[in-house]
Amino acid sequence: MIIKLANEVKVALVTAACVLGIAIIFKNVLHVKADFIILNSPVYLFIVYIITRGQAKKSKCDKPLYWSLAIIFVTSLIIALYSI
Repeated sequence: MIIKLANEVKVALVTAACVLGIAIIFKNVLHVKADFIILNSPVYLFIVYIITRGQAKKSKCDKPLYWSLAIIFVTSLIIALYSI
């Protein structure tokens, strides 16, 4: 049996994985104490997705894949900047 998830749930799961990933990598790998704003930056993109999804239904940017990739990109960028 295959369960079909809503688009918001898909993006929320990616966001949760990225927040956990940032926290684990910062604490265990980089040994850096990051600010609250930096640790929760994927959540801010998710909030933007929730707010703008009504207007985005008319455009091609409504797909959860694009938002998930943007969240993953921002998370990777933050980790890369702190690792330098």
